[in-house]
Amino acid sequence: MTVREISTEESIGRILATPLGSRVMQPEYGSRLFELIDKAVTDEWVLLACDYTYEAIETNESRVSVKNVSIKTGESVAINIEYVEVTTGESKTLSVDLGGEDATA
Repeated sequence: MTVREISTEESIGRILATPLGSRVMQPEYGSRLFELIDKAVTDEWVLLACDYTYEAIETNESRVSVKNVSIKTGESVAINIEYVEVTTGESKTLSVDLGGEDATA
């Protein structure tokens, strides 16, 4: 049996979707984005989401170097991540949809 290497995009998605500390043998794996669930999307929320995203990717995905993280709000919330593939030097952008803007409204 061979182990398939997952794409950087899939890896980043998994990292962001996994609550930090939820993996018993890998307590540093994941992100703190789950802490923002059911909170109003404010300026502070946006700053925390950017920080949590950057921190999680830089800690857990050595194949990329994050250049910028931004948040798009409106009908839904999306995290836009600009990064460089370390091995190729190729710049890429990934958008991760977080769903509805304000679950508390």
